[in-house]
Amino acid sequence: MTSRRRVLSGLATVAFAGASGCSALPFGSDEQDGPDDVSLSPDMIGSIEWPPSPFPITVPAKVADSHEERARELLAAVPEDPDVPNSAVAASLQSDREHAADRLTEAFEEPWPREQLSEWRSRREAAATVRGAYRAAIGEDDAEAVANRRETLREVLHSFIAAHEYRASSPIEAVLAHAPLEDLIADCRRRVRPTPVYPSAPVSEPFQAGDAVGRVEHAQATLTDARRLREAYLSERTDPPSQWSRLIESSDRLRFAVHRTQSSVREFLDADERPFRADLSGTAGRWLYDDAKRRVESAVEDHDANRADGNYATAVVEAGQALAAIEAFRTVIDGLREGAYQEPVTAESVRQTAARAREALEAIETAEDRRLAALIARPVLGVFAYGADMIEDGYADPVRMQAELARAELYARAVPAATAFVLERLESGTGR
Repeated sequence: MTSRRRVLSGLATVAFAGASGCSALPFGSDEQDGPDDVSLSPDMIGSIEWPPSPFPITVPAKVADSHEERARELLAAVPEDPDVPNSAVAASLQSDREHAADRLTEAFEEPWPREQLSEWRSRREAAATVRGAYRAAIGEDDAEAVANRRETLREVLHSFIAAHEYRASSPIEAVLAHAPLEDLIADCRRRVRPTPVYPSAPVSEPFQAGDAVGRVEHAQATLTDARRLREAYLSERTDPPSQWSRLIESSDRLRFAVHRTQSSVREFLDADERPFRADLSGTAGRWLYDDAKRRVESAVEDHDANRADGNYATAVVEAGQALAAIEAFRTVIDGLREGAYQEPVTAESVRQTAARAREALEAIETAEDRRLAALIARPVLGVFAYGADMIEDGYADPVRMQAELARAELYARAVPAATAFVLERLESGTGR
């Protein structure tokens, strides 16, 4: 068995030479560190091709198609020129309907089916919100229908959770197939809560009524996706066994590893000030250190919260993310001690940092399990698209841009070893 010490020492080989900084998203703010004469363009940072979807099977097209059909059905019940007594409400309804209708025809690019379905659920909610607001504005009271629908959804959700045995052909497939289901279940739980409250006088507060209707519609769509994804996966596997106990055991071992590894940077996490002699003001290193530190804190918190909630498949993925985040932070600390990440930022240095980040992200394809590696790398996969948008919109600070690209590189370089470590804990029956 590969020891924790050896795996994590392998993570420490991430190079820091020449890489300047990191940022907390967004890349721009009122507090600009960048030199005024550095001009950026989207082609300077380029783009990456996302790895294939880590979900173990191809998601049937009908899953997304059903959301579009339902959204169109909901909008069809609302006139294009709503005839309601209040002219201001009528104008707002007309505008909201047009926007919801436009969204249904807008092309969008999401790299994975999971994100594609999220967008369609959002579009479906928007259509339901318009319909709910329209019905309230014309005097229809849907309070009882909304309450009954919430209660029914809670009951169906409870039954779905009770029957969720985490059946999969292997422990790794249990993570890949069931982590998305856990996310959908958690989202549905939030949306069946009685907020926002359906108003007692809906004709006076039609848009609050619409929000309540839309939220319940989104909950229904979310639960439907969870059910269909589970059915689709199981239909392509022959009587897979439950992996529930195996995930709990693996998560237990990973929890110890995460917290032991976190202890190696505890003094830095607890420090109120940056513990370096150099003045980091105006450098990418300043943003790199602060953001890498925050990422460690949030990654460990998310991991612990999902374990506490019993979301063990998600917790396994987040253990890998926490380990990669901690190693990136340790590399930042080592680099700052050696004087790295403090060089002046130029257009060329941003370009070079982006090239290294792209190379590091492309290298996750060499990980022992590319699907698990893609999930662990997910926090930095969107850096290039977001950065290009910020540059195009004129909000990108060169120093913070270079910093975030550098953090993406350091994190990505830690992903293969973190993946191997998590995979070993999944496949191993004993040991910590």
